Amino acid sequence: MSKIDTQGLSGPAIKGCTDNVYPHDENGDPILPKAKFKELPIFDDKERAELKEIVLEALKEYHSIPDYSPYRLDELQE
Repeated sequence: MSKIDTQGLSGPAIKGCTDNVYPHDENGDPILPKAKFKELPIFDDKERAELKEIVLEALKEYHSIPDYSPYRLDELQE
């Protein structure tokens, strides 16, 4: 092989190997098995409430900053 095969990294096809073969539907798309996800919560309820409070406080502070009009240099020199 003179080139690196980046699409077939698993190597050559082995006769009789059906590890990655799935049935196809009427459109020709593979019918994949349902994924099984395990929920791993990062924060418990108390931490979630505390973070929500912190974020809301930061947003209130951010939006309460007064909108100062820009000063011109000639106004400051008077």
